[in-house]
Order: sequence, then structure tokens, then C-alpha cells
Amino acid sequence: MEFATITTPAPAVPAIVEECLAKGINAVQILSAGFREAGEEGRRLEEQIARTAARGLRVVGPNCFGVYSPAGGLTILPGADLPKESGPVAFISQSGGYAIRVPHRASGWGIRFSQIVSYGNACDINECDLLEYFSQDPQTRVITGYIEGPRDGPRFFRRLKEVSQTKPVIIWKGGLSQGGARAVNSHTGSLGGEEAVWDALFRQTGAIRVNSIEELIDTTLAFLYLPEYRGRRLTVIGGGGGIGVAAADACEKVGLSVPLFPPELQKKLTAIVPPAGASTRNPVDVGSPGPRPQVLRSVLETVLTEGRVDMAIISELNMSMATPPPGSAGNPAPDARFGANVAELSRIPVEIKKRLGRPLMVVLPVEANGPEDIRVEEARRQVVNYYLGEGIPVFLTLERAVKALSNVISYYERRDALVSVNQGIPS
Repeated sequence: MEFATITTPAPAVPAIVEECLAKGINAVQILSAGFREAGEEGRRLEEQIARTAARGLRVVGPNCFGVYSPAGGLTILPGADLPKESGPVAFISQSGGYAIRVPHRASGWGIRFSQIVSYGNACDINECDLLEYFSQDPQTRVITGYIEGPRDGPRFFRRLKEVSQTKPVIIWKGGLSQGGARAVNSHTGSLGGEEAVWDALFRQTGAIRVNSIEELIDTTLAFLYLPEYRGRRLTVIGGGGGIGVAAADACEKVGLSVPLFPPELQKKLTAIVPPAGASTRNPVDVGSPGPRPQVLRSVLETVLTEGRVDMAIISELNMSMATPPPGSAGNPAPDARFGANVAELSRIPVEIKKRLGRPLMVVLPVEANGPEDIRVEEARRQVVNYYLGEGIPVFLTLERAVKALSNVISYYERRDALVSVNQGIPS
């Protein structure tokens, strides 16, 4: 297959596309702007390109950044500095800028992409075609997207509903506010659409709606690292009463439950945690952001085996104050300057996950960001990489962690409900 990239000014593009068709080139990506989004003359040029495409040529764009394909070594505008390794995530984007920002921000969390397609004005290949392609791509497990306005609404609805039954589809819809809708129209010439219509679309198709680049990346991370998770009963383990209060609020806000532990379990936990400054009701306050390793180990084992919860979230303990133990490629041994106690603390979630086979999530915030704190931040990043290498997802805040988890649970619940409806099975 021959693939051409066109970067000339807009008036010259239709003739070049015609020439590509005559030479037997199968597909082109048009990075040039100045088409439908620019006014009537640009619309005329774009319609001419579409007519040529209909005669036997596929077109990505115009007004886009094109294709990033690590396996094929193809990338021009998305960025030569993006990772060369392929991964299980696809990203489709009407925005060229987000075709660069998303993989850059995701790479630090270990997320790699099968392909990214910035498709701009979509005069030929559009989001429906890309959904179909990635639904059949064996390398792609999770489909993500930034969409301003589909070219064919009914077809988009049908494809989204079909694909969401087999693979998670995470969509960030741009242009739902009045100001956003105006920006969308001037950006790609798309119609933003009313929020109520899009709410109904997500509800009826089972696709996952996110509202920011951070939520898109967090939710993708949760899908990659968690099993087909359905339970909403959580325990949150932290070091501080305020963290526990915030945890309960954050979980209930997104429909997750932090159930009160029964008295007999609280009594067992009371024998583990310090006698003062701790709480065993759930969330569990272990009395300090830097508890003794045996305290964290015993609390985790006890709540996961006896607490009737589906998952534990370890929130804001000082596990990033030392480099992690060997176990992930490239990670150095613990730094003695920070003490073996804290280094051992970082091992415990991995140890418990392996021994009990239960999913865990960890919250490791950036506590300080001054230039003098660079050494601590380097240590935190090493711990993040260690956990990701051991299959434990890490988030910057508890609120982001539980929102991503809620998105994952809601997807599986809606998917199963939609499958039941389609098969005529009472839910």
C-alpha cells in the first residue's frame, strides 16, 4: 500500500489528490488547513477532494496531524519523539494538538498506543470508519477519542453501540458549552451538539464519557491495569483523619461505597494500628503517613480477607520517600538515606497483590514541586514505575482514582445490561 502526505497550501491540494489517484496511490493524509473550517471557498476545495476520494482513494484529513503508527514507523506531525513501542490503546482525534498531548502525557504512566489518528475535517475517513477499524484490530484493547462533532450522527451511534459491547470506548466530547461549540465550528467546521443529546448517546451505547485529558488518561490506565471489575465496595487506607473523610466523600460522589466495618473487624484492626490517632471504621487511618511496614501489611491482609470489600485503595502514604526495591527493570535498590523502613513500605502493596490475588490502587500525589524537591520527585517517579511494572495502577489524587474506577465499573455494568436487553434477557 502506498501512502502520501500532503502539506501544500489548500488551493493546490485538490489537484495533488487527483494526481495521487492517477498514480495508483491508495491513501493520503492532508495536513494542510484552510478548508471547511475557513469558509465557503475552503468548503468548495474540501468537497472537490471528497469527490476524488469517492473514486477510489482514502483520505485522512484535511486540517489534521495525520497518523502515528509506532509499529509501522509512521509519524510526521504527531511527533518524532513519541514512544517507538506499540501498545494496546488506540486514540482517534479531531484535534491535531491532542494527538500530540495525549500520548506525551500518557507515556509517563506506561500507556502505549497501537495507533493514533488525527483526522481533522474528516472529508472521507471519519470517526465511524476508525471505530470499525480499531474494533477489529487485535492489538487494540481500549479505544479512546477526542471528538468535536461526528459527520454522520446515526451511523456514529450504531457503531459506538456495537463496538462498546466488545471493547471499552472512552470519548472526550469537545464543544458542549456555547463557547466550546463556537470554537469547534471554527476549528474543524463541526457542529458541537447539545449536552442532553450526548448524555443520551453515552447512556444508550455504553461508551464512557470523560471530561478532560486527565480523566481520559486516568480511565485508560484503570482499564489496562484492573480486571473486568464490577464491585463498588471499597476500603481506603491512608494516614490521617482528613484523608479518610475526603476518601468517603470522593467515593460516594461517584457512586462507590465505603462500607462501615462490623464491630468484630474493627476490633481486630484496633489491635494492629496505633492506640491513638488512628481509625478502623473504614476508611482506615493507620495513624501516620509513614506507618511501620508491618502495620500496613497486617491492615491490608485483614481488610481484604475479612472486610467484604472488592478493592483496597492505598492513599497518600509516604512510600515515595525512597527508591523502590529491585523488581522492575531499571529500578535501583533502595536509597539508604531515606531508611529501610520506608523502602520496605513500598514493597507491601506488591507483596499483598501477589499473595492474595486482589486488585489494588495506589494514590501517590506530588507533595512538593519546588526546585529543591527534585530528588523527592525522582524517587516518587521511581516508585510509580515500580508499581506500574507490577500491575498496580497509580493516580495523582484520590478523586481522580475513584472517578476512573467508577468509569470502569459503570462500563461493565452498562455493557452487561445492554447485552441482556439485546438478547431479551431480564436484567
